[in-house]
Amino acid sequence: MKTRIAIVVQRCHQDIVGGSESLAWQYATLLRSRYDVDVLTAAASDYVTWNNDLPVGDEVRDGIVIRRFRVERGRGDYFGALWNRLRADLELTEGAPADARLTWPEALEEEFVRSQGPHCPALHAHLAAHGDDYAAVIFLTYLYPTTFDAVRVMPHRRWLLVPTAHDEPAAYLRTIADMARRSPRLLWNTHAEAEIGARLWGVDHGTVVSMTVETDPVPAARESRPYLLYCGRIDVNKGSPQLLDGFRAWKERHPGHPLELVLTGHDVLGIGSRESVRYLGFVDERRKLELMAGAVAFVQPSPYESLSIVLLEAMAQCTPVIVNGRCEALLEHVDRSGSGFAYHAPDAFGPAIDAVLALDDGQRAEHGTKARDYVLANFGREEITRRLVAEVEALARR
Repeated sequence: MKTRIAIVVQRCHQDIVGGSESLAWQYATLLRSRYDVDVLTAAASDYVTWNNDLPVGDEVRDGIVIRRFRVERGRGDYFGALWNRLRADLELTEGAPADARLTWPEALEEEFVRSQGPHCPALHAHLAAHGDDYAAVIFLTYLYPTTFDAVRVMPHRRWLLVPTAHDEPAAYLRTIADMARRSPRLLWNTHAEAEIGARLWGVDHGTVVSMTVETDPVPAARESRPYLLYCGRIDVNKGSPQLLDGFRAWKERHPGHPLELVLTGHDVLGIGSRESVRYLGFVDERRKLELMAGAVAFVQPSPYESLSIVLLEAMAQCTPVIVNGRCEALLEHVDRSGSGFAYHAPDAFGPAIDAVLALDDGQRAEHGTKARDYVLANFGREEITRRLVAEVEALARR
């Protein structure tokens, strides 16, 4: 009989493509040959409302037990008001040390976390009652009550936190820093994320484990016009308005140029009809990789990433990348690979496009080779599995 472990994540469904959700499922699949794996999650697929739109109870998929628990409190206008207050309070203290930028009382910080949902008391009760049945419990991410409240009821210290942290407003909550400091083990996606943890939370422990990405080369998509590509959620927090505005400004400076911007994924923003912008909606994995392989460049404008799966997938297809240099994790990929381009201000996005278009065939091939080599060396399946199993075994021995 295999040892049983649990992975706790806010959402789990085959149609959900979020970064932390994908990471949680990958960890489950990497560990299932060695352990019996339970995924503990909410009975919701929509992170905006957290409505109970999935069946409460157990589902078995690919040999993994998914246990879904009812959401008793979702997200409403109240969370929006707290979010705006948090941003305003942080803006007033910009430039101050990280641990002095927010002076909210603990109760208000906890209310912020719980009001964003999903609040699942039955999940917490399950861990309180059955936590000892698990040799190890892995929590993703730091942000939601499914982690924040659940770690407080754990009957043992055989748990670890995968924060998937960004330098974002919620990361300045002091109760979040306290949770990170008391975590028995921490797993980071990048060295840049670990540095964020050190700067914002004062933690100096943890291991960079990360995740594996698809690396099999595919034929390039055959499109009628050259294009930049973005894949993922299209919303404010992903830098989508800056991407769209920056591309429009570039087109205005280059009238008649055939370059397009192609986007795939969930359009939360509502981009509408725009000149030289094509929104393809959701595409299957094969089509996504083909689009990556055929792109002039893959663009990742998000300021809040702890890894960026899609960026690494594009790099594995030998595609040059353009990233928001204000995101430390994205900048790390560019710096460590020696390939790609980073812009540090909105008006620098256009020159980054110019730099990619100016590459000759040899330079483009050099960028692509360095990008792919970086992904293969650091995000291969065997190496990620080895690191992950070592962390779980270290917990199980406690």
